[in-house]
Amino acid sequence: SSRFSDKKERLMHLKTKQREFQKHVLKAMEGKEITDQLRWKIMSCKMRIEQLKQTICKENDEITRHAEGLLRIKEENQKHYRRAQRHQEKKEKIQRHNRKLGDLVEKKTYDLKTHYEHLANLRRTHILELTSVIFPIEEVKTSMRDPADVSSESDNAMTSSTVSKLAEARRTTYLSGRWVCDDHNGDTSISITGPWITLPNNGDYSAYYSWVEEKKTTQGPDMEHNNPAYTISAALCYATQLVNTLSLILDVNLPKKLCNRQFCGENLSKHRFTRAVKKLNANILHLCFSQHVNLDLLHPLHTLRNLMYLVSPDTENLGRSGPFEISADLEDSMEFVDPSAAGETDESGDEHVSDEETDLGTDWENLPSPRFCDIPSQQAEMLQSQSTQVSQPIASSSAGGMISSAAASVTSWLKAYTGHR
Repeated sequence: SSRFSDKKERLMHLKTKQREFQKHVLKAMEGKEITDQLRWKIMSCKMRIEQLKQTICKENDEITRHAEGLLRIKEENQKHYRRAQRHQEKKEKIQRHNRKLGDLVEKKTYDLKTHYEHLANLRRTHILELTSVIFPIEEVKTSMRDPADVSSESDNAMTSSTVSKLAEARRTTYLSGRWVCDDHNGDTSISITGPWITLPNNGDYSAYYSWVEEKKTTQGPDMEHNNPAYTISAALCYATQLVNTLSLILDVNLPKKLCNRQFCGENLSKHRFTRAVKKLNANILHLCFSQHVNLDLLHPLHTLRNLMYLVSPDTENLGRSGPFEISADLEDSMEFVDPSAAGETDESGDEHVSDEETDLGTDWENLPSPRFCDIPSQQAEMLQSQSTQVSQPIASSSAGGMISSAAASVTSWLKAYTGHR
């Protein structure tokens, strides 16, 4: 057997070889590990490069899409810009047109105002000529004694307080819902067309229907010629003619329809007379409202005095045109018809209200209702057109006759009041 030392030496030699082999193995393993690491790095870089390529492709697609969108937006912006330029040109054109229209409207407004002023001056001149030549209206002083003085002389037992109360009651009038003092109540009369045709200033026309009632029972020559009814009816007739003429000159539609012959025909009952007077007063107040007469001067019962204020040269707005306001208080004060008078009827039983007494109410005309008929055929239409062509000269001649007669009536009316210049 070998010795221990030989074995130990051999063991040492083997261990040395083992260590050397391990070193070779480790060295070989290190190269392989480095190779593997490099491979992994290469693979990861390749994967990252691929991802970057994909990302770049996506971004390129996004950029392309955004570029296309930007191009579309630019094109739309250019369209909008061109449209905005056209709109700006249209705006400037419209502004220039509006300025021209504004200047034209201002000029037309000035011309219209000038024409209105010229028309007002013409109306004023015609009205003043009319009221100075044909229908002069003046205030006439009367020598009427105060009823309180007469009553005090006839009844010595009446106290002074009663006399003063009667005098005060005589000078008060119910107006606009209250009793007001009236300085012109019975002291004066208003004449029209002459000093012999007058109306009581206080609007008390009871002498007319009192005379009518008296005439029914008494007949005589004095009753036919010397009576106040003729004076009152003549004055009211002239006032009606003047009011209707003024409405034509001023181009104002009257609220009540009242013919000129209303007061100069047959004797009217108390109800019809009061109703006609009420219409006349309403028309006069309507004309006063249209010419902006001072409302403090107006009284619902003073027929001729309201007319005198209307046609007075001191009325600044006489002849004006345009809208106006109506005083509701004065219209409410027009309700002065007695209940007894409203319920009366003529003894003959003929209380039929004629067409002349009907109120207009509105500016519309009452036209007959159309008759319903069948729709004509084509043959009937041809016959109708031929008959229309045949009858057209006749219709035109009749229309020309109506126009010429209307023109002749207007000309004669103008000559009637302009011939006294």
